[in-house]
Amino acid sequence: MVAARPFRSWREVKELPLIGYLPLHFVTPTRYRIFGCGSQELGHTSNINKYNRHSQNVDLPAILPQSKKKPYAIPIKKILRVARYDKKQAELGIEKQLEPPKNGLLVPQLIPVAYQVLESWKVLIEGLAQLLTVVPVYGCRECPEVHVGSSGHLIQDCMGRNNVKRRSQHAWIQGTINDVLLPIESYHLFDPFGHRVKHSTRFDYERIPAVVELCIQAGVDLPQYPSRRRSSPIRMLGKRVIDRGGYVVEPRPCKAEDALALLSEIDTYAVLNGQSISPPLDKRKVAERTLKAYSTVRSGVRQLMRKYTVKACGYCSEVHVGPWGHNAKLCGAFKHQWRDGKHGWQDATIDEVIAPNFVWHLKDPDGPPLTGVLKRFYGKAPAVVEVCVQAGAEIPDAYRPMMRLDIVIPETEEARLVA
Repeated sequence: MVAARPFRSWREVKELPLIGYLPLHFVTPTRYRIFGCGSQELGHTSNINKYNRHSQNVDLPAILPQSKKKPYAIPIKKILRVARYDKKQAELGIEKQLEPPKNGLLVPQLIPVAYQVLESWKVLIEGLAQLLTVVPVYGCRECPEVHVGSSGHLIQDCMGRNNVKRRSQHAWIQGTINDVLLPIESYHLFDPFGHRVKHSTRFDYERIPAVVELCIQAGVDLPQYPSRRRSSPIRMLGKRVIDRGGYVVEPRPCKAEDALALLSEIDTYAVLNGQSISPPLDKRKVAERTLKAYSTVRSGVRQLMRKYTVKACGYCSEVHVGPWGHNAKLCGAFKHQWRDGKHGWQDATIDEVIAPNFVWHLKDPDGPPLTGVLKRFYGKAPAVVEVCVQAGAEIPDAYRPMMRLDIVIPETEEARLVA
């Protein structure tokens, strides 16, 4: 042993090899330095951290309480700092420097991405409609719980109406595609920088899936939903638009048969009201194609949201695609009376535009139903992924940790013996 020598930080102490050093609780920290006793032969660096590179099991995102506002996607200090800077520039009469698409112009590099997202969105809806004919899906009649399997699970966690009489057991009914792929809609705007949607004019605008509206504003041209394409940028002074190129009368949408056929491919409600869908000939191939389309849609939407603004209410599930949120007083969430029913707009996240809708993962779809006693041994996965996996698709590596595939589910009698 040699004399005590100082260490510069806690990191240096933690990276010490296990042999030749005292445990950390024997190291006495002082006010400015940390001392420890160690050998001159340091040996090799510890390899403990290499086992933590790839997590085996991860916990799902915590369920946010409905009595509080959602956390901001961007730190509030950064939002306030940018607002103070814009206000100071406006007071000095300096125009705000805007880049596409903030100035109303398109981003040419993202136009192919928008078309790819829209095509993958069509494949996703078509594939789910076919898979639901062979994979049973159940939804609770009293709460938003969804289960993919031959029968509903027996976990007593229903918080819906009259749950006390049912002892928190779910009232399962046959599910639809809207239970698997949650419909997140947004108002379609011919000019996102034009007139804002007011509460009195909310019925003058059509509501379409938020993913489709994002693709339209990113450069996709659909005859049913026209959009204004600017050739000159808008000008802003602080929060005020000083030059938007004037207001343009919105053209009437096309009512051709091909346009109506397009609507049945991009909207999940059209699948419910459409004709009967035949089962797939090769469900595994359809499941793999659907799962790939789902991954493409999420990655493409995430790439578009880095440039194009999407707003979400901090209290409810309302989403608006555009630089500013609408003024429709439709929020009925926490303390909506104080806000006169107005939404609390903030920057949206990918999970608010495409809700994952987590469901319990079944390792054996033909096995016994899930019970509440073994609840902590079960994993979860997005409903779209679970439907495709039960149809024969290979489990993606990104969802393996949350499915907890490496955990062996014990018997009911053995659950109390597991640490």
